[in-house]
Formats: sequence, structure tokens, C-alpha cells
Amino acid sequence: MNGAQTTGALRALAAAAWRAAYNDGWRFSRTKAGLWTLLAQAAVAGLAAWRVAAHPPAVPAGEGLWLGFAEGWLVGLLMALLRGRERLFTGPLVTLVHLSPAPARTLVLLHVLRSLPGRAWFALLFCAALVPALGAGGVTGGPLAVRAAAVWLSTAAGGVLGHLTGTGALVGVVRRWPAALAAIPALAMVLFLGLVGLTLYVFTAGLWQLGAAPAGPPAPAGRPGPGLPAASAVLFALVGLVALAALVRPAVRRSGTPTPDAHREAWLAVREALDRGSRPVRSRWPAAAGGPPGALQALAWLLAVRNWFSLVRLGLWAAVLAMPFVLGPAPSRMEPFRAAALCIGMGLVAALFNYGEQAAALFSVDGERAAIGVLAGIRPAQLVLGKWLAALPLVAVAALTTLVWAAAAGCGPADVARLTAACGAIALAATTWLVGAAAFDAAPRPGGAAPAGEVLAAAFEQVPTRPGGIVGLAGAAVLAAAGVWLYLREPRALAALAVPALAAALAGWRWVDRVWRRGALG
Repeated sequence: MNGAQTTGALRALAAAAWRAAYNDGWRFSRTKAGLWTLLAQAAVAGLAAWRVAAHPPAVPAGEGLWLGFAEGWLVGLLMALLRGRERLFTGPLVTLVHLSPAPARTLVLLHVLRSLPGRAWFALLFCAALVPALGAGGVTGGPLAVRAAAVWLSTAAGGVLGHLTGTGALVGVVRRWPAALAAIPALAMVLFLGLVGLTLYVFTAGLWQLGAAPAGPPAPAGRPGPGLPAASAVLFALVGLVALAALVRPAVRRSGTPTPDAHREAWLAVREALDRGSRPVRSRWPAAAGGPPGALQALAWLLAVRNWFSLVRLGLWAAVLAMPFVLGPAPSRMEPFRAAALCIGMGLVAALFNYGEQAAALFSVDGERAAIGVLAGIRPAQLVLGKWLAALPLVAVAALTTLVWAAAAGCGPADVARLTAACGAIALAATTWLVGAAAFDAAPRPGGAAPAGEVLAAAFEQVPTRPGGIVGLAGAAVLAAAGVWLYLREPRALAALAVPALAAALAGWRWVDRVWRRGALG
């Protein structure tokens, strides 16, 4: 296939990819998910700009260019690692390209081309957040509009080059170790969350530590020049260009025959690894109790372990655990009651807003399979108890997160133990409420159409799609907030949380019992 045919295939694939994104987010989306996504991103950028404008540092044009380029490069790198699994190896267009006469490098170019609107939009948001610092007093380098446009171009260029670097790294690693394709997106998610947290910290507390003095005073003597930032930017750019050349331009042996395409070899290695890994593997049975409740709990845990989306949730939790060490001594400088609320609140957030969705879907995910419990003779109380045992790790997640945050905040051993115990008690009450409310989804019903694509299918297995789980998740959040308030006002009153929790569990059991008695299949 010559260059013109490659260009034609690339244009057709890019148009199809952009049209699919437009249809999913705008044309055929009832809620217009694309609009809400853009508004949420713009709101975050507006909050960052408002925070910077409150006390703007004077960021010279050179440092602004380097900051935008570095941020764009890192985000482009991580996004390439996150989305490369679906777009380069398992997506709907991948097999089509490999079965067609189009060269495999078309997919690499498509992966970069379809990300250009996202790179430009991210650069615009980043530039908007940085504008108050670029326009602060004492900054030189031309009109504000020119400096802002230069930062936008630098950020967009860094994003494209970082995307190329991430694509080259992904293809190179998977080509040699195909099994790494399952772990790379999860690792990238952890790194991306760390980058987001660091960016928020920089915009809220640490922007003045980048060598930029507050607006007005002159720059301190001995300030480092732009040599290191410029050299690092040139190095990052060279890495991206080398990756593009290695992926797009095939090498030629001395005999004159071209070497196999790197991406095609990586794709074939992934296919072979999937074929080898399709053999049935015997799973261990991690039952925490005997009988039907332990079997139900073990089944829920095994399904969670086999779902790759659980790695994403693990990455989110790891990011929350690492956050106090990124913030440094800031939490230790808070007033005691604020520090206590922060430590307990972060533990509950990590448990309910991360793993809470998984617990809320314990009943609804069964769908028509819930009839198996009826046919097996499982009693309603055993069903509810088994699901409650499956959700108990939420309590451990909350307690461990609070322990880490309290220790990082410099609390004494007694305070750490007290905060950890309080968070565990609140999480236990919220989890009991959550399972009791989610039990109203236990009636077997045919599920809707499965989401297209492996990624969405895995994600929707851990998301509540029925009213019981949704109400349970919302009520658990309210119960957790009430628990934090009670701990700050009167810690001994935390026992009152057991009343709504046990009431929800009793109501859920009565509902399951009624459904079972009337046949459950009608």
C-alpha cells in the first residue's frame, strides 16, 4: 500500500472514530454526557484559575512554557497508556485494520490523530488556569494574549509528544511481555491520579515553590536560569519524535527486506497470550464463613478479583493512601477537630465512593442468576448475610485509610487508634445500611443490553443499575456524614448509627423473604 492509500485509510478511520465519539457523547446520548464532561472539566479549570488569582505568583514566560510543556507531556504519556489497550490491541477497529491491506502503523497514527482534540482542549483549560499567574505584575515577555497563546501551543505540543512516547513505550513493552497489557492501564491510572493530585496541590499551595516569586517583589538573586527546563523539554521532544520514527517508519534489513511491523508483532503476541490464557484455571475458595453465606461471599470476591476494573479501584485507593505524603506537613497544621474530620472523611470517601459502588451492585449484578439461589434452597437470611460478608472489606479500607492519614498528620498513637476505631464503626454502619437497601434489587429480572466493549462491560458489573443500590449508596453517604458530625460533637452518640443500619438490614431481609415466598420468578 502506497502513501496515498495509507492517507486515505487513515482519514476514513479518523472520521469513523470522531463520529463514534460524537454519537456516544452528544447525538445519541439522552443525558448529553459529552456536554456534562466538558462543563465539569471547565469548572475544575475555573476553580484553579480562581485560586491562583487570589494570590497570583509572577510566572515568567519561559517558566510558563516549560510548565505547560511538562504537564502536557506527562498527561499525554499517561493517557496513551490508559487508552492504548483498547485502541491499539482490543478495540473494534484493531482487527479490521489487521485484516485489511492497511499497514499496522495506521493504528498508531490513528491513536495519535484521534487524541488531538482532547490534547487541544486540555491545553486550553491548563492555559486558562495559569492566566492569572501569567498576567501578574512584574512579568515580562510581551502581551498577555501572546504569552497565553504560547503556553497553549507549548502544552498542546507537549501532549502530542508525550502521547507518542507513551504509545511507543506501550507497544515496545507489550511486544516483549504481552501479559503486561493487563497491568499497564492500572499502573497508568495510579500515576494519573497522582499527577492530578500534584497538579491540584501546585495550583492551591505549591505554585509559588516553582521558582516564581509573588507578584511585585523582584526575583531573588542566584535564581536558576532556563537551561535545565529547556534541556528537559528538548529531551522529552526528542523521545517523542524517536518513538514516532520507530513506530511509523519500518526498518530495513541489510538484505533489503523490511523488518516486521512493531505494532503488528505486539498485536500477534497479545492474541497468542489470550489464547494461552483462555484455558480454565482452578480458583481458590476464599470463604470467610461456612455454608451458603460463605459460598455467596466467596463467589462475590472471586468475581471481583477476575474483573480487571477492580485494578482501577485499587489504583484509586492507592492514590488516596499516597495523598497525605504528597501534601506534606499541611494536614498536621490544621486545628485538631478539622484534622480529625479530614482523616475520618478520607477513610469514608475511599471506602464508599470507591468500593461502595461495587457493594451496591452485589444484588443487581446477579440479574436472572438470582434464581439459582432459590433453586439451591438458600434462605433469605443466608443470602443477605453472604452479601454483607462480601461487603465487609469496605470497613477495612476505611479504617486503614484513616490510620494512614492520621499517622501522616502527626497524631499520637492514642489519637490514631481512636480515629481508626471511629471510622471503622461509621463504615460498618454505612455498609450495613448499604447492603440492606441494595437487597431490594434481589428479585431476578432480565438485565438490559450489555454495554459494547470489554471495558464498559467490566465497569458496569461493579456499578449499581437499580434503585435499591443507588438509594443504598446515597443513604450510606448521608449516614457517613452524620457519623463524622456525631464524632465531632459527641463521640458516644455514634452508637445511634446502628438504628438506621439495622433497620435497613431488617427491611432488606423482609423484602427478600417476601420475594422468595411468592416464588421469586413471577
